[in-house]
Amino acid sequence: SFLSDRLPGYAVPPTITALDRLPLTANGKIDRSALTALVSEAAESAVQEPPEGPAETVLAKIWADLLELPAVQRTDSFFALGGDSLLATRMIARLRAEGVADARLSLLFETPVLADFAATFTVGEAAAPAPVLVPDVEHRHDPFPPTEVQRAYWLGRAEHFTLGGVGCHFYTEFDGDIDLDRLETAWNLLIERHEMLRAVFDQDGLQRILPEVPRFAVAAVDSVEQLREQMSHQVLDVSSWPLFDARAARHDGGVRLGVSFDNIIVDALSMMVFFAELDQLYHDPETVLPPIEVSFRDYVLAQEPDPVVFETAKEYWAARLPELPPAPRLPLRVDPAMVDRPRFARREFRMPAGRWRTITDLARRHELTPATVLAAAFGEVLGRWSGQEALTLNLTLFDRREVHPDIHRVLGDFTSLLLAGYRPGTGWLDGARGLQEEVWRGLEHGEVSAVWVMRELARRSDSIEMTMPVVFTSTLGVAGDGAFGPSFAEQVWGVSQTPQVWLDSQVGEVEGDLLVRWDAVEELFAPGVLDAMFAAYEGLLEWLAEGDWSVAAPVGLPAGQARVRERVNGTSGPLPEGVLHGRFFEWARREPDRVAL
Repeated sequence: SFLSDRLPGYAVPPTITALDRLPLTANGKIDRSALTALVSEAAESAVQEPPEGPAETVLAKIWADLLELPAVQRTDSFFALGGDSLLATRMIARLRAEGVADARLSLLFETPVLADFAATFTVGEAAAPAPVLVPDVEHRHDPFPPTEVQRAYWLGRAEHFTLGGVGCHFYTEFDGDIDLDRLETAWNLLIERHEMLRAVFDQDGLQRILPEVPRFAVAAVDSVEQLREQMSHQVLDVSSWPLFDARAARHDGGVRLGVSFDNIIVDALSMMVFFAELDQLYHDPETVLPPIEVSFRDYVLAQEPDPVVFETAKEYWAARLPELPPAPRLPLRVDPAMVDRPRFARREFRMPAGRWRTITDLARRHELTPATVLAAAFGEVLGRWSGQEALTLNLTLFDRREVHPDIHRVLGDFTSLLLAGYRPGTGWLDGARGLQEEVWRGLEHGEVSAVWVMRELARRSDSIEMTMPVVFTSTLGVAGDGAFGPSFAEQVWGVSQTPQVWLDSQVGEVEGDLLVRWDAVEELFAPGVLDAMFAAYEGLLEWLAEGDWSVAAPVGLPAGQARVRERVNGTSGPLPEGVLHGRFFEWARREPDRVAL
């Protein structure tokens, strides 16, 4: 009670354990592992308080279902239970179906404890069941419009745009003892099963599903080097099928398989579905996969937002535009407009599962999602290298509306984008919490996408182009078994590219480890800049695992640069004869034709 009167809700601990003394390690420091165990024991032995009243009961049932828990107590926190923004969005939709019309996503962020959040809304009469998406089989092969993101990909690949001339392209290589005949059979079964694997675009940017296509063959390439040269930065013609490619090169260790997709037809989640099903069919071509009754076309044409909700969202973003921070002003070596054909390079590291689990546990204790922690750390590094206090991140979202039981098996580009400002606080936790609050308020008005916001920014600034060229993509919480490729081969290399993007930070989990990848246009930056930024990001994540998030993030001058400054600024030693400019004139007399500066 004392703390509740003086601290915000997220800072009040759910349990308090009194100790005679704090546990210490052998060298006299606080034993954080022992403290963590004590907190866990206290939480497990805490008195269980079942939900009370209709609002808490409805909410507890939805949380238990979404979070896959047997039961939820009224004192449980959404974040501590493992909730994230995707589950929160689904929760709001479920509440509305149960007759809760005034539930707000932003209030969940402010009051994450079940009893507190339930107190913010009222339960009315249950709404009529939302109509299930009805497949339009008769017009399945008629042209249909792209989503806003698909249209941006289609337009952005034009060479007259800055950093254009490329598609939104995903490329990866796998190594293993791969049976290419079995692979081809499985791949063609998926082409028959998934309509967007037969998609093309016309000259007006409309997409169409071809009723029939020729058999797809995995082409043979002479060497691994040739494979990478041909495929890593290829630009697929979206007017011609297929909008994917697969080629293979044999080498002493087996087969190197290169796979590329144009993301205009499949998003990251769709590729996970593709690789998972490819794996099943490769091992057993007779596998009967669950049917898919609806198509991506059905989904796109059914997305008609409520006019009132859409106008409210537009008003929200219109009011936010003046205070939206600028894009990161990273130190560029060349003007992006001078880059003829951008080539991306990848940097990556893996944080071991135990270390990553420490960060996720701390995040939940601070009422943050793990994705927010990683995005805020990214924003901190960007801010240091950009020399700016606040900046806007371009966030990739994977939010499929639950309009049909089969929708999560459908391949397509369901991607949406969200702009969110990152503003450092006096302590690192302040900035992270501010970012999460901004993201959740943006999600609450998600009927308007970042594409619309950027168009409006361009209109207001009388600019031909308005881009937010630094992107953060998280697959945390959406990755499945096939997230990083099939089981019959090991992923060994990859790179992605996106028009108008300078840097794309991608985070996800593989075998419990945290996997971080940066794909960036190398030509834009001086040698060493991206390496130093990436090392700083890895170092910041290591610091986050240690624990005191109340202080400022230790993102300082890279050690190598600090050593150089220390050396060149050293003043010890004998002073030279003469004055500072004397040596300059000496060189001028000796070599008058030499470039001075």
